[in-house]
Amino acid sequence: MKVKKGIMAVSGSLLLASTVLSACGNDSAPTTSTTDSKSTTAAGTTAPAGPLTLTWMRYEHPSQAIVANSKAVQEIQKRKNVKLELQSVPQSNYDDKKKTLIATNTLPDVMLVKQDDIQNFADTGAFLDLTPYLDKMPNLKKVIAAQPEINKNKIDGKLFGFPLVANWQQIGGQLPMIRVDVLEKLGLQKPKTYDDLYNAFKKMKEANPDSYPFTARAANGLTGTENLINPIAFGFGSGYTTFNGTKVYYEPKEKQYKFGPAMPEFKEAVTFLRKLYKEKLLDPDYATATSQIWQEKLNAGKSFYFQDNNGFGSTFTMNLQKKDPNAKFDLLDTMTSPNGTKRNLIYALGHLSESYVINAKVKNPEQVVQFMDWFYGQEGIEVTNFGIKGEDFTGDNGDYKLTDAIVNKYKDKQPSPVYAYQSEYGAGYLGLGISNDDHALLPWNRPEVTEWSAKSAKNLESGENVAFVNDPPFTKDEREKLKQLRTQLDAYLAQNMDKFITTEGALNDWDNFVKQLKAKGADDIVKIFNDALARVK
Repeated sequence: MKVKKGIMAVSGSLLLASTVLSACGNDSAPTTSTTDSKSTTAAGTTAPAGPLTLTWMRYEHPSQAIVANSKAVQEIQKRKNVKLELQSVPQSNYDDKKKTLIATNTLPDVMLVKQDDIQNFADTGAFLDLTPYLDKMPNLKKVIAAQPEINKNKIDGKLFGFPLVANWQQIGGQLPMIRVDVLEKLGLQKPKTYDDLYNAFKKMKEANPDSYPFTARAANGLTGTENLINPIAFGFGSGYTTFNGTKVYYEPKEKQYKFGPAMPEFKEAVTFLRKLYKEKLLDPDYATATSQIWQEKLNAGKSFYFQDNNGFGSTFTMNLQKKDPNAKFDLLDTMTSPNGTKRNLIYALGHLSESYVINAKVKNPEQVVQFMDWFYGQEGIEVTNFGIKGEDFTGDNGDYKLTDAIVNKYKDKQPSPVYAYQSEYGAGYLGLGISNDDHALLPWNRPEVTEWSAKSAKNLESGENVAFVNDPPFTKDEREKLKQLRTQLDAYLAQNMDKFITTEGALNDWDNFVKQLKAKGADDIVKIFNDALARVK
């Protein structure tokens, strides 16, 4: 099942956006050099314009290296007369580097940031306000009209970033993935409830005493504890954090933000995790495990279940099958919690919580924003996701297909054909693809990945899968208040939350714990979020 471009999970329902991206026009926006658009020779004739040179910084994912002179970089200079000087920073160090540059006002011309950064630093004047230039950016205007969720990115009505959107995307998220071959060996059916899951873990542990059936990790800016609790709490009918870690969550049934720990369903979820930890069914390193450690355990058969990015399941299966041809991870149907809730948490379509900002001191800002607008048009989508039409791919928007020559060239590349191809081409979400198109992934997809995406899309339509939503836009006073409240609340949670999972008898003090959280501003954060949300309805 294909997921149409522009489908967004908003307030727990689907907004079917029109297919405007295929018709985005004005792909030939003018570019100039950073000084003058033309120069005059001694004879009085006009010389060709020099390229517009832009320094461009983003993080480098460990699986997809940033290539300075990738095919996309070459094509951009050829077609748009823009020379990109890429500055890549390892993902593990990116937040620190980014915040240092913002604090010292020494930004590159173009820089990838999170919405949190825009919320926190827009008032400093470091980022170019794009609002006065929107009429110069017809492609972006059409994308915003199709995906009004982008309006939540505005600060006091002003847009400061070019959001990373999805032209076409496979669906996935923090979904339940289990070793079905281990279940089969033990004579067990796929779990349909969280009670079934607990019983399966017990059998797995009995058969593999050195294992910890369920493992988790820190990822995507969230701690291991947050990343563990989020999908479980949501599956039990509550929730824990927003995508950026603020300790409220969006409840789709009520179309409001709520504070999870105050809800009985949240305590139920933590009680479930406490039981797993006590019986050594949950990895004791869940709070500190990096992605690398987490992957090593699942690749080595030390753990058999994760509720995280389900796309990893296919990679784990391939690695495990090098030793055991029968090894296999598979996606479980949505499990029912003890209180009857049946839902999963998935990633939002696109990556709207990430945007490219422009240095407010950039030369020729009008030419720069017109160039950035090109990425949302058909030519920009093609160059930054597929390469050259006829040479690397065929088809038009909604029906892109890589050529057989490209598919065969990369089919055996490591760590994966997709990462190898997108690294060399500078393509996709981890490259220069501001409007990402997952058609490039399809030729190398294992059948289960396509199946999981189709199943996830179906569950998104039915409401069993619910996507993270973007934070609403806050006023300056609200932003300052949120900083203050989050500092004290997050510190208290970090000091205390794990003890309820790891310490016998700690849950007896839960009511006092919640009382302390409220005293530290939990209800105030909820009110700020809901007041802000009300302004964008």
